[in-house]
Amino acid sequence: MISKATAISLLRVIQQPSRNEFDSSKVLKQFVEDSGIGVLSGRKIIFSESHKVRIRKWLIAEKVDPDASSDSWDHVSRSEALMLGPDEKWSGTGVRCDRISIKTFQGRPLMANGTSLLLPPGANLEWSTQQALTSLQHQDVVVVENWETFEVIDTLQVDLSRVSSNPLVLWRGGHGIASAGASVRFLEAYGRPVWSAPDYDPSGLAIASRLPHLTGVLAPHDEVLRSLLRQSRFHDRYTDQLASSIDSIGATTNSDIQRLWQLILEAENAVPQEWLHQHGHDKAPG
Repeated sequence: MISKATAISLLRVIQQPSRNEFDSSKVLKQFVEDSGIGVLSGRKIIFSESHKVRIRKWLIAEKVDPDASSDSWDHVSRSEALMLGPDEKWSGTGVRCDRISIKTFQGRPLMANGTSLLLPPGANLEWSTQQALTSLQHQDVVVVENWETFEVIDTLQVDLSRVSSNPLVLWRGGHGIASAGASVRFLEAYGRPVWSAPDYDPSGLAIASRLPHLTGVLAPHDEVLRSLLRQSRFHDRYTDQLASSIDSIGATTNSDIQRLWQLILEAENAVPQEWLHQHGHDKAPG
């Protein structure tokens, strides 16, 4: 079966009718050697009009639409990709990439479409971003930076006194499945107040500062966090993240980030949010 890279390179060749000379890329050179179509000329490859006719027939035989643009696969689903070529995996849209992972605090219902749903303990729901936007009915959103903390959100002991009694809990996302991009797009469109539950380090506060509709940052009381920072062994994390985070943090006007940043700067240290599974005092919103 033809590779996606070869198909895209050949589409670019046949869709430039006024051009016969092309750079000798590794993909095109291999095609010429394998097919006998085209002429190698130093660092160039010559494709005549008759060569281009043969390439069109080659693509059709390989079940590739010769009239598809070279970027046709960038934003199509796997089923749509099969209408353009021989392999659904050519889709530029990753499987489950436009989905978010959500839950609620234990004992609090997920509110959607006018109904309430109690998730089993420890469970979360993966949902299409667009469907979630039209269905969910929560007043605010708690965004959790790390998956492990998202999984055990009820053990995260931070001050939740400013959060509503039943916020939506959203994992910030990762790469691919339930991506960070999908979470940001959801927050931007959902438009509700956002509370960040980050790591207490330069990168965590920088990530929080860029969240749409950020209202505040969840943390233990200052004296608790100050004590944890003194005990921390993560000075290297602080120094490694400082240069790449300081501009984002410096540009924010959010008072929570400014206050927490001063604590971190004074300690020159960092605290991962997983430490708050064991330390602190507030467990769930009242």
